[in-house]
Amino acid sequence: MSVQNFVGIDVSKDDFYACFDEGEAAQQYPNTKGGISRLLLVLQQKQYHPADTKIGIESTGAYYYRLSFDCTNKGYTVNIINPLITAGQNKATVRKTKNDKKDAALIRYVLTQGHGYPFVETKATLILKNLVRTRSYLSDLKRNIQRRAADVSYKEAIIKEPITMLNQEVFAMLAQKIKQLDQELRQHDKPTQTLLQTIPGLGPTTSAALIAELTDITRFPSSKQLTAFLGLDPRTYESGTSIHGKGYITKRGNTLLRTLIYNCTAVAIQRPNIFRTYYTAKVSAGKPKMIALVATMHKLVRVIYAVWSKGAPYCEKEAGS
Repeated sequence: MSVQNFVGIDVSKDDFYACFDEGEAAQQYPNTKGGISRLLLVLQQKQYHPADTKIGIESTGAYYYRLSFDCTNKGYTVNIINPLITAGQNKATVRKTKNDKKDAALIRYVLTQGHGYPFVETKATLILKNLVRTRSYLSDLKRNIQRRAADVSYKEAIIKEPITMLNQEVFAMLAQKIKQLDQELRQHDKPTQTLLQTIPGLGPTTSAALIAELTDITRFPSSKQLTAFLGLDPRTYESGTSIHGKGYITKRGNTLLRTLIYNCTAVAIQRPNIFRTYYTAKVSAGKPKMIALVATMHKLVRVIYAVWSKGAPYCEKEAGS
């Protein structure tokens, strides 16, 4: 596709602003079926056809979904833009501004620079994503309740009197609900989940989360783009004419997946496999343990990309560096 037209859209709960051209003011539409129909009509009138037009929409909660679904259903390519990208671009401008019209123009600009990832959601993946995120939320809640229960138990031991069993009851309820969610998650895209679980360290929760959050591995041209999506790409500190690489990562990508990849890597290096060998070699070379672990996370992401994109189970001998 030869893209000739770029549209930047800043969306909120009630409305959205669309910037069609660098020299034009953004136009306002209600974030409703009718408002989206008006946008699509304007695109047609401007002869912004699906074959030569790319639309950039900033990801803002759930508010961008209706617009993204309707535009893709009409054949348009929609790129979802991380708000941190536009915020960073705004900071880089001479005059820092913050309003919906300006934001739409800024989104259009970062879209022209190649930012964003194609919107490839379906009803099934949207359901799966929400199940995964609900599980993550309940797991965090369960850990907090467990800490509260331990705190109460300690105080009960001091005063030798019962205080409450409510924390234990809530903990048990959450554990049961998480178990039910796990059963539901295993029913989604079983072949891909089975494929991903051939990789050391990856279990059912992470495989389901990868499918939910990434949807289609082909949306990433290479493992490098996947690494950036996860926020594992290196962050460079610049001051004046000096550039100092400190081994930090941007952390501006998908937090849920980044946390899961960290946990999977920590598990993988506990057992004999290529990841443990890689991690040990980094530490032996003098790298700090956290830097070595992040490097091993990068390797795990490369293996995930290779296994998923090729559709072939993980093989220790074939796993590349």
